Amino acid sequence: MKMDFSKLQITFKFRLEELENMIEVYTRQPHDNPLEDGIRKDLRNIRMKVEEKINVEKKASEKRVPSEEEYLTSMNPASVEHIK
Repeated sequence: MKMDFSKLQITFKFRLEELENMIEVYTRQPHDNPLEDGIRKDLRNIRMKVEEKINVEKKASEKRVPSEEEYLTSMNPASVEHIK
């Protein structure tokens, strides 16, 4: 019985710095090899997706953080806003 490897998925975990290093290594030593070209393309796509995800998370965290006025109001419960 043969296994169907076309649907096989492999997960790698590494830091963004390690991803950058792998991209740099593959771009410094370009060979006319379709497999390496595919790896380079995939690594660049991964980096773009990670950067997009980081930007989305930054925007979401900025929305979650209260403004400075709200923060100061909550720190001073005896202020006029709380006495109303």
